[in-house]
Amino acid sequence: MLVKRFGLAKVTENTISTPALWRVDDDIKFEDGYFIFPGGKIEKKIFFPPEIGEMEIKLNNDIYLIPNIPTMLKDTKSLVRHTFELRDKLGYDKLFYAPGTPPHLFPIMVYLGYDIFDNSQEKLGNYSLVGKVEESSSEFSEFMIRQVKIALQEGKLRELVESIADNKSKEILRLLDMKYYNKVEMFWPIWNRSLDAVTLDSLHRPDIKRWIFRLKERYEKPKWAKHLLLIPCSAKKPYSESKSHRLMREYIKSTMHEIILTSPLGLVPRELERFYPAQNYDIPVIGHWYEEEKKLITELLQWYLEKFQYESIVAYLPENMKFLESLLKEYDATMIWGRDLESLKNITRDIGYHVSWKKVLLENFRILAKFQFGCCDELFNNATIKGRFPRINIWRDNDRIFSYNQEKGMLTLAATSAECLAKNKKYTVYIDDFYPEGDVFAIGVIDATPEIREGDEVAIVHDGEIRGWGTAKMCSYDMIYQRRGKAVKVRGKIKI
Repeated sequence: MLVKRFGLAKVTENTISTPALWRVDDDIKFEDGYFIFPGGKIEKKIFFPPEIGEMEIKLNNDIYLIPNIPTMLKDTKSLVRHTFELRDKLGYDKLFYAPGTPPHLFPIMVYLGYDIFDNSQEKLGNYSLVGKVEESSSEFSEFMIRQVKIALQEGKLRELVESIADNKSKEILRLLDMKYYNKVEMFWPIWNRSLDAVTLDSLHRPDIKRWIFRLKERYEKPKWAKHLLLIPCSAKKPYSESKSHRLMREYIKSTMHEIILTSPLGLVPRELERFYPAQNYDIPVIGHWYEEEKKLITELLQWYLEKFQYESIVAYLPENMKFLESLLKEYDATMIWGRDLESLKNITRDIGYHVSWKKVLLENFRILAKFQFGCCDELFNNATIKGRFPRINIWRDNDRIFSYNQEKGMLTLAATSAECLAKNKKYTVYIDDFYPEGDVFAIGVIDATPEIREGDEVAIVHDGEIRGWGTAKMCSYDMIYQRRGKAVKVRGKIKI
């Protein structure tokens, strides 16, 4: 049963829990030409070497042995392409056993979607030309598989993979980032507790690229936003709770639309600062920008300034961000380099533009709805906000349409907003003819719209009728193809 995914990597629990390490002579045995492995003592006669053209060996309905992994590792592009060909053919729910994988490559191979490994590489060290020598341990294999399990449990497999100083591991990772983003991203959760962007490879993480793509596809600036203020990020997240940003706000004397410039996200509108990964990421800070980071920020800011117009632009940025100076000049921005808060106060006071905080907050939630769902922002027309942080609800005509989850920076659904999603055929799970008494499991799902990721808010529908709403515990692919496991944690349902 599927428990958790991070991209192609998955945690499963059943007869065999994965990721798994099978030990030669203990878990794996060869007797009378038969291959005996864990999981119900199923036997399969395997011929070595595999027949020409044999791409996979079915061990049972769930597990496939993928032969010749050590040989395929010599050609990274072929290995990755071959893996996706098998996945597209057999399904992304099957367990892949990769015998002979070197232990230091366990993390990247799990990231690539392999589930079961063995210690045969270490066992080979027990033999010489004169036969078996003194027994060696499998401690390294066991250590590496243990590290992978811990990383998956903590949501840090990507960080572990990036930390492996190995050319082959980096080749596979970069191929996945560059050429297979869509296949990896569809299994990547919409939220994670933390994101440590510790290397330049982090710039190409699926959740980072998804943030940038979503900005370009869904984001629109607030209707009240007439004057733009560009400011730096802070170590503390969300930015608004940092000492530097709280101090800065004391000197901002007009209603300014604040955009935070940062790596690895490029830019973060203030109204989205709690949406993953904006309040969850951390980076090493040394006061130096690498060229890749400069390029990311410059290109994204240029896109933003070309798309959205303002009456005035003010840039309050540190000296080490002067690489943006020529771009800002093109848009007649007023630039303040360093920490001249008095200049910030004087310039924003002269702008003299003020909008009520209640109006700003409601519009900011509308922008969040558009960013999160790509639709249903029209529900905010004539809406009102009730409550105080962190317990905020949005109402319209005595009907609660959304609540706000401050921890995740996301809106949560109510009946009206769930109906809106279903009408737009977005973030909707289609179930068999039943009214959920508890959570919805994969066996009861007929279909699901393709944009759903684990952690998304979803509507639950049967034959055009809303049956409930809640939080996706699987992506849409798994909801459709898995037969076991929780698909939606139901938070609200229609009573019959």
